Amino acid sequence: MNAYLGHYPFRCLRHRTAAEMILLMDRNGIDRAVVSSLHAVFYRDAHRGNEELRVETRPHGERFIPAATVNPKYAGWEHDLAEAVERWKMKVVTLTPDYHGYTLGDEYGRAALGRIADYGVPLLLTQRFEDRRQRHAFDRAEDLQFDALFEAARAFPKLRFILVNWLHLDGTRMVEAGLKGRCLVDFARMQVIYRKDVPKLIDTLGVAALTFGSHMPFDYVGGSLVKLANFEKFRPAEYEAIAWRNAAQFLSL
Repeated sequence: MNAYLGHYPFRCLRHRTAAEMILLMDRNGIDRAVVSSLHAVFYRDAHRGNEELRVETRPHGERFIPAATVNPKYAGWEHDLAEAVERWKMKVVTLTPDYHGYTLGDEYGRAALGRIADYGVPLLLTQRFEDRRQRHAFDRAEDLQFDALFEAARAFPKLRFILVNWLHLDGTRMVEAGLKGRCLVDFARMQVIYRKDVPKLIDTLGVAALTFGSHMPFDYVGGSLVKLANFEKFRPAEYEAIAWRNAAQFLSL
């Protein structure tokens, strides 16, 4: 649930294309991946990145589930969203407010959240692409904040969330914000054993809220596979749910 295609302007990434990503997935036993376009984050017109993503993934429909990136500060974004969801049948929409110059709670963010909720597709939010301590000086984006997430969840009770690359999520506060039963969280940055971030989330949100994600190609896939292996001690149905079935059900695949 946590993968990207394209060039990243601040660092050379391997496995940038669909063909390269498929090789990486095959080496790690991954059948399908939700992928977002990095170009859509950094192009002035995000929808051009969506078009590229659609063209590149279309020959590999059985391997990729493309996520549309929307910039509500760009002219005609409503048309872009409609084209991605209605015409292209994209099943996921993602927002990158810090890179596109707005917040989830301002007029632009709330307008986008409302339209996405109306379409009934889940919203994917990446807390961060890279650790601030190793970022390029031009990369000024801040991590998405918990309060903004909870405010959005309360303001749009029909909106479903996919939360990838988040750290220190508080399951109790998520339940209080009404996110239980309408969110899916990957554990790419979370600790399964030492701090027990993932078991704590399971205690509050249930197994149905957890999903596999690796943040590829930014990070090595092996770390997330090791975390996934720790769930093999669960009942087979629960392990299978975390490995892929929760994601498939959340996206109606």
